[in-house]
Amino acid sequence: MATLQTLQPLIDTVQGCLILSDPVDGRIRGANQLASILLVCPHDELMGRSIYDFVTDRTQAVDIDEQLARGNMIYNRGMQLSTADDRSFDVQLSARHVDIGAGPMLAFSFADRTEVKVMGQLLDFERQLVERSLNIVKTLKEEGCQGDDEDKLTGVAGMHRLMAAAHAETNRSRRYGGPLSALALELVNLPEMVPSGDDGSAGNQLIRLASSLCLQNTRDSDLVARRGDNTFIILLPSTQLPGASETGRRLIKALRQLTFLHRGEEHQALACVGASSLRTDETSPTPMLERLDIALRKAREGGANYIIKLP
Repeated sequence: MATLQTLQPLIDTVQGCLILSDPVDGRIRGANQLASILLVCPHDELMGRSIYDFVTDRTQAVDIDEQLARGNMIYNRGMQLSTADDRSFDVQLSARHVDIGAGPMLAFSFADRTEVKVMGQLLDFERQLVERSLNIVKTLKEEGCQGDDEDKLTGVAGMHRLMAAAHAETNRSRRYGGPLSALALELVNLPEMVPSGDDGSAGNQLIRLASSLCLQNTRDSDLVARRGDNTFIILLPSTQLPGASETGRRLIKALRQLTFLHRGEEHQALACVGASSLRTDETSPTPMLERLDIALRKAREGGANYIIKLP
């Protein structure tokens, strides 16, 4: 059986912070150097301390411990950690049970998400969006059209591709028993085009920015699709409903930091979110997607920043 000492070179190559702890008492048994740096705790001193000592909110620490004890996975939870010298910082934290050959352990991964870094990421998103838009325009000119599986304005998936993926993921979920969730995000203040003096560029810009944020805030295994003028559907394999709701909150927060100009005035991007998940007795994604529409309608009635979940 491999030991943590032999696995340490592999642990140190993991991008982002990684901590391995005892599933019984949370005592840290392994960590990479980046985790030691962000927690301001030398690697040797980090060993043997409880991972929960670094969770600022004790209520959250208890909830995470209970969720993991029940065999659940924590995925990209927005929260605060504190350093060894009691300085708090924002992170996105994931955790789950693992067995990497050195016995069963809890793996915690997290990344610093301070305001400065978020704003820097948004600037990077805009630059990537411009580059991607230029590539889309170039492709449209060269090929004349795009397949029905891809949205022409944003480059994300079309509904035909989403439905095919939803059926495939439903079959996979039924076969292996993993969860499946879906998220619907609707822009609530998409500017309407005025035929006499508006070319629709403000609305198109907002849609492209929203699609870019959806892509940047989801995993490679997730699928982002555009439905209609102002709605994005996100398929989330291996994700329970709380994880889908957390993704929705993260997207709403990111969108609120975007502004766009329309007819000489600056506006803040706003959205509402509906979420649903596949039930254990369902063999088709259709009921889940129908509940998703109902949840989105209720969120729309609530207005900007509302998130409605329908299991």
